[in-house]
Parts: sequence; C-alpha cells; structure tokens
Amino acid sequence: MKNTILLLCVCAFISCAQQPASQATVIKRDGFQKMLETPKEKIQIINFWATWCAPCIEELPVFERLLANYGDEVEVTLISLDDVDKLDTKVNPFLTKENIQATVYLLDDPYAAEWIPMVDAHWDGAIPVTLIKSSTKSRFYNQEFTYGELEKALKTFM
Repeated sequence: MKNTILLLCVCAFISCAQQPASQATVIKRDGFQKMLETPKEKIQIINFWATWCAPCIEELPVFERLLANYGDEVEVTLISLDDVDKLDTKVNPFLTKENIQATVYLLDDPYAAEWIPMVDAHWDGAIPVTLIKSSTKSRFYNQEFTYGELEKALKTFM
C-alpha cells in the first residue's frame, strides 16, 4: 500500500513539473530580421510552419523531440505563417493542445516576397522548411524532416 501511494505521489509530482506549453509571440519584419542576424551561442534551428499545413503539423514532434534531446546545444524556434488574426483562435490553442515547448513566433508580415529572401534566396515560399544556423555556417532545408534526418543535419553543425 505504501508503495502504491509513493508511486502515485511521484506520478503527480512529475505531471505537475511539466513545463507549460509555449504561446506564440507576434513578430514583425524588423524583429524577424534581427532574430535571423543576431549570433547565438547555441545552434539555431528555425522551422517555418502553419496550423493549416498538414506536413508541418506532422513534423512538429520531430523538433520537440530534438529540443528535448539536445536542448543544451540547440535553440529551436518555430515561425508560424498563420494569419495574425488566428493567434488566439488557432495558433495558441494548438500549441497548448500539443504541449509545444519550442519558442514560437507568428510572423506578421504580408509581404512574403520581401522577407523570404532574408531566409534563403531560392526559397519559393512553400512550407515546411527549416533553417539551421551556427556561428560559422547556415543551411536552408526545403524539406519535411524525420527525426533521423534532422538529427543527422544537426550533427553537421556540431
């Protein structure tokens, strides 16, 4: 009986200790540009996604798993391309439901032709895509990742 009570207490503690889900912060082009240009100590993994993009949604657990496994070495940032008026009705409820822990921004800039080249000159605007950056190099991935593929890409930066 004591072991059962102890087990229940440990389970309750673990569930209470879980971090709350991230909530998206709206970012304008100047903040987005600064985020891209500011050197970081950790390797940056920046994924572009939207709640209406099925491949993006399927891929998000890959970034969450990578963050859980490499959080001391990487900074995972998710850039939502949802409309800003969907922040409270779609984006943040989704983040809560899926318990997303990565940092999330919603890019509020309707002029994609102007900000897309900041990420990669060859990007056609299709998502999901990912940018991985370190202090010495940067690589754009125009693909959906599996965990193994993302981990392999990350290791080329370590």
